[in-house]
Amino acid sequence: MRTLSWEEIESATEMLAQSVISTDFKPEILFGITLGGLIPLTLLAKKLKIKDVLSIYAHSYDKDTKKDLEIKYPPNADLRGKRVLLVDEIADSGDTLRAVSKILSEEYGAVLKTAVIVRKNACTFPTDFSVILTDDWIVFPWEKAE
Repeated sequence: MRTLSWEEIESATEMLAQSVISTDFKPEILFGITLGGLIPLTLLAKKLKIKDVLSIYAHSYDKDTKKDLEIKYPPNADLRGKRVLLVDEIADSGDTLRAVSKILSEEYGAVLKTAVIVRKNACTFPTDFSVILTDDWIVFPWEKAE
């Protein structure tokens, strides 16, 4: 188990932002997966100076137990042809990113890239941007009370 500090999150988010900036992909909209992706979403929005921010609820864990993926509250937004950066805190199996990416690409028509702070080695979804690659169970600073 590895517990990340707020300083590590801020540093990783800065590296994530620099990775995005250094490419030809210039996001117009940031799209976060709640709940865990909200803090990285906010930090990235500030670093990338993007004010158009949306979110969707996607959840597949209860405590440490994996369950069926639940996706709710998609926004009513026209993303057709828009460059969207999908943000989450972690890509564990990749199932959540895969499912939400499919919705954004196929149903919303977004031009999509994905960004996560942590990508697990076992992740089967090819994230576009990530900072920490690990096999460790990660505890984020906003999860310490759990």
